[in-house]
Amino acid sequence: MVIDSSVLLAYLLDEPGAEAAEQRIRKGGLLLSSVNRTEVKGRLVGMGVSTPQAVDIELGNLAQLVEIAPFDLEQSDLAAYYYARRNPYNLSLGDCACLALAEARGLDVLTAEQSWAELPSLPFKVHLIR
Repeated sequence: MVIDSSVLLAYLLDEPGAEAAEQRIRKGGLLLSSVNRTEVKGRLVGMGVSTPQAVDIELGNLAQLVEIAPFDLEQSDLAAYYYARRNPYNLSLGDCACLALAEARGLDVLTAEQSWAELPSLPFKVHLIR
């Protein structure tokens, strides 16, 4: 299963959905796009709740459970398709990268973004943590 940055942020920041996120993270076997890793790191550092080094340590501690998937050309092309159709779903580039990874790998996606459940004709299922 692919996870969106919103899942990892909910878990790390104890936001709504943190318990559901933790339960799924602890099972392991998850993929996080390197683009979404950037979002997580940027948000935590930007909020002032962590340093870049501390985020690296936290993500390193989760490495056995959450694999970071490099963003490749196939995902870039798929993300461009989602990005071109981002409205009215308010998809960010990071959202599109996550969706592209799910499609490229043929895996379902876990997110806190409720609007994703309304995306038409996805070739995978969207599961919500809240």
